Amino acid sequence: MLTPSAPIEKVCVQLLLKEPFYGHFLMGVPKAFDLTVPTAAVSLFEQQMIKLRINPQFWDSISEEHRYGLVKHEVLHIVLRHLVFLKNYANRGIFNIAADLVVNQFIAPAQLPDGAVTLAFFKPLEKSHGLYLEKDKGVDYYYEKLLHFLQKTSNLQPNMQAGGPREELSEAAQQASEAVLRQISQWLSESAEEMAKHRFWDEFAALDSSEMRVMEQFIKNATKQAVQRARLKAHGKLPGNLLEALEAAIADKPLVNWRRVLRLFAASSNSTFLKNTIRRPSKRYGVVPGIRLNRRHEILLAIDTSGSIQQEDLSLFFSEIYHIWRQGARITIAECDTHIHRIYPYRGETPKAVAGRGGTRFDEPIQLANERMPDALIYFTDGYAAKPEISARMPVLWVLTTGANPETAHLPGKHLQLKN
Repeated sequence: MLTPSAPIEKVCVQLLLKEPFYGHFLMGVPKAFDLTVPTAAVSLFEQQMIKLRINPQFWDSISEEHRYGLVKHEVLHIVLRHLVFLKNYANRGIFNIAADLVVNQFIAPAQLPDGAVTLAFFKPLEKSHGLYLEKDKGVDYYYEKLLHFLQKTSNLQPNMQAGGPREELSEAAQQASEAVLRQISQWLSESAEEMAKHRFWDEFAALDSSEMRVMEQFIKNATKQAVQRARLKAHGKLPGNLLEALEAAIADKPLVNWRRVLRLFAASSNSTFLKNTIRRPSKRYGVVPGIRLNRRHEILLAIDTSGSIQQEDLSLFFSEIYHIWRQGARITIAECDTHIHRIYPYRGETPKAVAGRGGTRFDEPIQLANERMPDALIYFTDGYAAKPEISARMPVLWVLTTGANPETAHLPGKHLQLKN
């Protein structure tokens, strides 16, 4: 077999220095050159792991920057669990395109090869067919948008949209639109080289439920370790949108159905905002046809940081807080024991340390809530403290640890106990 001039391990080490997350993740993944893959691919390895396979001739034909992009592309498919989700989608070709749209947004344009599946590639279809693809969305979003678009494309002419004729297109714009449609058709063909690299994903779809759980846990553990190690590097900070996607992928499932809990507070929600029902104003009339009233929950979230709260409790608290935040709530956190030590907006990241570790009193967070008047106060605690002397003027939910005080009748409001 041809011996490439740059071993895969060398690129892994360089990534370890430049972009630690990818380097750390790759260190735990078996890698090999393989002439049977057109470019690069991930495949099943010993039924429980993943193997990165790269065509040595292709590897030698591309630049160093493109090698970085190539391995990052494959890593992102793994950590975002596209291998796991594949079996949930009926149209394999559209799923392949949607998955590539997601991962390629996290890779610098200079590291992507010509002809890569990107949002910019679909731009000509905005004017010709009204296909608008937003940034920073997941596979579900792109899959549904593309599926809907392709189902209607056969009935549309280049200057037509479902609502009627659009502005006249120049000849260049029409040619660009037609070129995009031809490329999509080629991608969706079974022989398309760009999509052939995904053919090994069928191995993952064939796993039974128990094998898939083992695989998911392997991916989750490897991703967590890579994120943690990357955070130790001063230059290892991940882009916010990628970090959010990774946190969502590795987050433990919530112990509480927060969607249902937040609905209980909906009647008292006083924070609303208007949202357009379509993405862009009408080109014909210059107005937005409709608006929608959305509610955003404003929540003050008090965290008991007293000495009786264990580190495991705090980790569990922040895991649940993350899932509350994912429901769209605007959260302000107050870290408190006998007093409030720190107040800050929560933006999806767990702090490295909390302030406090003394005794416990519940009054100051309730007083703060009465001053700020959020839609609700959620208090994470073990319940070991005297009855608060101050009454809250908004709904209160006490979220109690697994080893909480069994006598919590003195806590006014609703009670909910976390169970591992």
